[in-house]
Amino acid sequence: MVTEKQVIQTAIKFNLKAKKVFLIKTGVYRVVSAKGKPYCLKRMRYSSERLRWMDQTLQKLRTHGFATVAWRRPHTATGRTLFVRSSKQPYFYILTPWIQGRMPSIESCQDLRTCATTLADFHLAGQKIKISTAGAPNMLGRWPNMLNDKARMLFKNIQRAEKNESSAALTGLLHTHGDWLAERVHKALKLLDETDYALFCRKAANKGVLCHGDSGPKNFVLSQKGNYLIDFETLRIDLRTYDLFRLIRLSCKSSGWNIDTARCILDGYQAVSKLEPIEYDLLRVWLQFPYKACKLLSSYEHANQQHRRRLEHKLANTIKDEQDISVFLNRLDSYRNRK
Repeated sequence: MVTEKQVIQTAIKFNLKAKKVFLIKTGVYRVVSAKGKPYCLKRMRYSSERLRWMDQTLQKLRTHGFATVAWRRPHTATGRTLFVRSSKQPYFYILTPWIQGRMPSIESCQDLRTCATTLADFHLAGQKIKISTAGAPNMLGRWPNMLNDKARMLFKNIQRAEKNESSAALTGLLHTHGDWLAERVHKALKLLDETDYALFCRKAANKGVLCHGDSGPKNFVLSQKGNYLIDFETLRIDLRTYDLFRLIRLSCKSSGWNIDTARCILDGYQAVSKLEPIEYDLLRVWLQFPYKACKLLSSYEHANQQHRRRLEHKLANTIKDEQDISVFLNRLDSYRNRK
């Protein structure tokens, strides 16, 4: 448990004298200076090499047309230091400006369009910079192996449930929905196999590829000074389609898979940068694949009993949330094929 005193001591290492400290969530604090200026102090479970890559890349973005990133400004007193290590903890902390603004509303088409155009601008700026590979997580070309690994793990859990080797709750879920999950996996992998994914990755790499990695609505802040992207822990080299998938999935899940929600996002994004046909296919792959269910199951085997019950509850909710995914995908195809 990190105390307020420890947070204040960590902030001092950034040349910030904290007057107030607010816990936002585990490892994330809103720290207010004596002059009333707010900052975000965040724990980062990454290597120093990766944090330096992250910083180098985001600083380049600022000079190539995308200034609205919630990240340190090296010319300021509190921004001179990239990261510090807490005296009593083994990981690093970073300090970034706290962006004053509001989160976008899922119910507002204009807000969703704004998020999508901001994301498109971010991707275009990423194509203008030379992205170093040192310290960079690189997912280009890795989707088939990653999704196949998730698929094998899912099938293993389904087989265990068939033999009644899992808990009663998990067995019941997989008895009822296992075939549906497996069918989604097969359709997604078949579609991925039918695309020129490997060739597309090679072409995309030549233009420069930068992906936020967690581009849901909660990681946008709409403000009078501009529309900001925040939380860059997942920044990586990858296809922009993954970012678009994250924005669509997390928005549409909250709206009951309303195709109008996706339409607002896609219209906004393509007002800045048009999608290629293969990108629609790859977007469909991710929406079809039951990735959230697989992610929960991958945590299940090593979880304790209390955590397993939480995972079972989350899995049941995920399955319920995605029951209408096939209808949504059909409507997405209609959007794609519109004249």
